[in-house]
Amino acid sequence: MQNKFRLKSIYKVLRNKYLNLKISSKITIYFSVLFIISTLAITFAYKKINSTYMTEKIEQSSFEALERAQLNINTIINDVSNTSKMIISSSEIQDNLQYSNEYGSLEIQNNINKYLMQFTNFNPNIASIYIFDNYGNRYYSENVIYKNFDINDIKNKYWYKQIIDKQGGYIIRLNGGGLFHSKEGNYVSLIRVINDINTQKKIGILIINISEEAFYNSIVRIGDKYGTNLIIKNENGEVITKSKMDERILIEAERQNAFENDKGFSIRKIDESDYIISNMKTDTYGWNLITISEYSQLSKQAQYMKSFILFFISIVFMLIACGSIIISRLITRPLIKLHESMMGVEYGEFKPVNAPTYNDEVGELKKVYNIMIFQIKTLLDKIREDEKFKRKAELEILMSQVKPHFLYNTFDTISSLALLGENRKVYDVVKALGVFYRTSLSNGKDIVTVEEEIKTVKSYLMIQSIRYKDKFEVEYDLDPNCNHFMIIKLILQPLVENAIYHGLRNKAGKGLIKISTFEEGEMLVLSVEDDGLGMDEMQLKKVMEGKTPGIGVRATKERVRIFYGEKSEFIVKSEKDEGTKITIKIPKKVGEVIYE
Repeated sequence: MQNKFRLKSIYKVLRNKYLNLKISSKITIYFSVLFIISTLAITFAYKKINSTYMTEKIEQSSFEALERAQLNINTIINDVSNTSKMIISSSEIQDNLQYSNEYGSLEIQNNINKYLMQFTNFNPNIASIYIFDNYGNRYYSENVIYKNFDINDIKNKYWYKQIIDKQGGYIIRLNGGGLFHSKEGNYVSLIRVINDINTQKKIGILIINISEEAFYNSIVRIGDKYGTNLIIKNENGEVITKSKMDERILIEAERQNAFENDKGFSIRKIDESDYIISNMKTDTYGWNLITISEYSQLSKQAQYMKSFILFFISIVFMLIACGSIIISRLITRPLIKLHESMMGVEYGEFKPVNAPTYNDEVGELKKVYNIMIFQIKTLLDKIREDEKFKRKAELEILMSQVKPHFLYNTFDTISSLALLGENRKVYDVVKALGVFYRTSLSNGKDIVTVEEEIKTVKSYLMIQSIRYKDKFEVEYDLDPNCNHFMIIKLILQPLVENAIYHGLRNKAGKGLIKISTFEEGEMLVLSVEDDGLGMDEMQLKKVMEGKTPGIGVRATKERVRIFYGEKSEFIVKSEKDEGTKITIKIPKKVGEVIYE
């Protein structure tokens, strides 16, 4: 269960890694895995089919080789058998053996030897011929080395009774059934009794030796030529002749009981190599014919086929690799361009994709994306126009709120002076009010210079100084370089009004109002500072959050935000019983200012 869970986890990890790869990598990996699986399946099927086919073909070829070997063996022995019949039935042999005696005759010996020589000289399969008469006299023709044995040696052999019982039939024995051993190689001896043609009585014994070379040249060597090692054994398991092969292979094959049956076929691993071992017993003589072939040598045709398949697989792999790369590039190249364009959207760049595509899914995606970009740009332009209109409308509303607020406070001052009978001061206030409105209205413009705004503030402060006699003093710190900069009108007056009403009006003694203008880099700085009652942290927080009941500071702050946006700063600093300072930082503008 634990292993199953672990395998499932590994599968999920590999699956997620694959899905997170780039499309080109996915295509390449997919085709590579498909190719590998297909190759393995084809290779396995080919090996299975080829192995079965080759095994059947090799088995058939092996038995055909064995049958040809058996036929050649029978041909050689039958030829020698026919020769033996000619010898024992010839008058030369019959007459001479009938007149032989225990003392022997040089003439008879010369006659027989001369007769036998024609067979050893003209038949390459016959190495030597020996004849013994009833008296032990020996007649022979030998091509290699004379073999020293006599009639008593023959009579002492276990097979002597067999040839007597056959009454003229022959037997086949290796090296004369133990009569001789030759350093030149083995002999296959055909042994039979020579009977008198007339009386059918035994008059001698014939031994014809067939050289090992006869079997080797006509059977074994032909097998060697075709990569098949042939071994010929007699019925007693004695090797008559064999290919020049490693003795260990023969011993190992025998150890594995490869030759138990009369006819067999098997594939054995010997010394880390596979060998095809086939055997067959001859019908006539009971000999065992064995072929041992190395599997790799017999499957050269299969090797050629494997080489061809390997070459074919390599070509297919190259085509698949090139195809996957080309296909992935055709898909991913426009997608990369599309991705680059989409990345620009993050930074406010809405650019259409111009990468070449075709009438496929990627082309359709590019087309839809470009349409979307066009519609987004159109929508953004419309939003900007709407926002510009909205800002102007909001600004006009706030201005309309400021003007009545100031006018209300001024009329309140005039009313107070009239009640006190201060007619001269009423006159001065009304006159100052006229100046204030002439400068503040500025022919309907919402944008004025800093200098014009300071004039408006001075008119306002003159009115308030009449109302609050000896309540405050005004200090100006004005940078002349700032006079020509353009700002929204009535930006300082509400702050000065707030300083009087909330900072100095209820303060014991005379207060101070300080108005400053200066430059700070690319920013214009305006500030109004008083040394009045100030605010605690709770009151300051309400002012910054726009939660105060008064309209002056809140309206001014909102006007600055709407007109200048994120480029502006509205800073309020205050301490209880220490005073308040309000600072406005806005971008410097020269000439006519329009809404952005």
